[in-house]
Amino acid sequence: MKKIQKIFWITAYGYILLPFLIFLLGWVKLLIALPLTLILCYVFYKICKEAPAIWMPEWNKENIIKVIFIVGVIAIWVYYSGIGKFVFQNTDHAIRNGIFNILVERQWPIVNSEILADSDFALNDVNKTGLIYYIGFWLPSALIGKIFGLHEGYCAQALWAVLGIALVYYFICAVMKKIVVWPLFVMIFFSGLDAMGIFLTGVDPMEYGSKMHLEWWGTPYQYSSMTTQLYWVFNQAIPAWLCTMLVYIQRNNRNIVFILACSMLTSTFPFVGLLMLVCFLCLSRKYERHNVDKAVGERMKRHICCVMKDTITMQNVLGGGIIGITTFLYLKSNSSGAVIMGKNNKGPEFDNSLAKLVIFLILEIGVYAVLLYKYNRANSLFYFLVVCLCMIPPVKVGYSIDFCMRASIPALFILMILVIRTIDEAWKKRDYRVFTGLVTALIIGSLTPICEFERTFSETFRRIKVGEIVAEEDHDMLEILNDPNFSGNIEHNIFYEYFAK
Repeated sequence: MKKIQKIFWITAYGYILLPFLIFLLGWVKLLIALPLTLILCYVFYKICKEAPAIWMPEWNKENIIKVIFIVGVIAIWVYYSGIGKFVFQNTDHAIRNGIFNILVERQWPIVNSEILADSDFALNDVNKTGLIYYIGFWLPSALIGKIFGLHEGYCAQALWAVLGIALVYYFICAVMKKIVVWPLFVMIFFSGLDAMGIFLTGVDPMEYGSKMHLEWWGTPYQYSSMTTQLYWVFNQAIPAWLCTMLVYIQRNNRNIVFILACSMLTSTFPFVGLLMLVCFLCLSRKYERHNVDKAVGERMKRHICCVMKDTITMQNVLGGGIIGITTFLYLKSNSSGAVIMGKNNKGPEFDNSLAKLVIFLILEIGVYAVLLYKYNRANSLFYFLVVCLCMIPPVKVGYSIDFCMRASIPALFILMILVIRTIDEAWKKRDYRVFTGLVTALIIGSLTPICEFERTFSETFRRIKVGEIVAEEDHDMLEILNDPNFSGNIEHNIFYEYFAK
């Protein structure tokens, strides 16, 4: 029975660890990779052995029907996201398709010498570069693609996404201690009040509804809805959601650094937001109070000792250390990652604007903060989320506004969890003012994912009607390996010189 109660823990930890193990064995010299893999397998065994029993649903007819319905809705959500190339894909998928094709069709580790050998370029005409990107999400399905074929790899990619989201939603139900359907629709439709932003800034909503997505009203600031994340940056979002949920439900710090490290290869920008959340949770963890009459300095020293004792474990130090250091050495040579607070060269709409920032924070965070306050005023995590989400927008890393959009994912996800819990509590207490306020905010916010759905549906059927390929055209491999967002120079590179095959 205990093993059954741990099955979701085991599956979730396996889900976040497997991409790194594949990377280790595929990219790193076997003399280094094999012992590190054995160590990580032992760490995984120790984590699973120590995992506490977690809530399990009663498998009666009603709950089985609910589970089938939930998984079905998740599968439809994923299907229409463009993952797997079944329907219309947003423009970002062109790059992601190209990267996945490279991972399936080319020898690991990926360097441009092999591709150049098949092209008209001479190797000494361009820099020697390698694929240096957060590729973790694709690795399990890319391995399937290498064995069975590219099409099967894309199908595996969609199934991997469904599994990840299903695990995320299980833990949401575990927090509520019951299988419930309605929070899934909160997750799908959760968003800031972008329609109000378009109204206040005077943008033509018809242009945004048909050609763009509503969140672009706030450029250079954007907080993406869960559907937007899935439809545009699924490779970062799904692992980030799961790692965030795992961190959130931890009773102690024994595995928290390990979880954080596992997010680096899949969700590099969300890793930064998750790092802030992990630091907060570690330091705010409550322990037994001893000698309360002692001075504040002594109590603080005692608390820090408890935090260190709780955090310095084999899982965190050995497991998290191996994953974190290896991933850091691989990713640190990404060309765009070295550009921090760089000068804008994308036009005036990308310039920071204080007036727009104030409206942005009110509509994306402020409305929800006011509505959540009554039931969360004693919750320090609530204040942390508000401060965190107010600090992220002005920061710029790379050549675009990706940091704002992606580093915010963990905090936005926990904010959504607080919305779900507050709606549930307000309904039980018949607090219709808070309940109606949150539902109204969600309805206004839902216009953003609805526009994402509309664009996918209309473009898919239009392309079918005129006989076009519905999916986005794959990006050129050589361009990807010489684009600073997805590559880096491998000459005099520590990882490629000493660790890579």
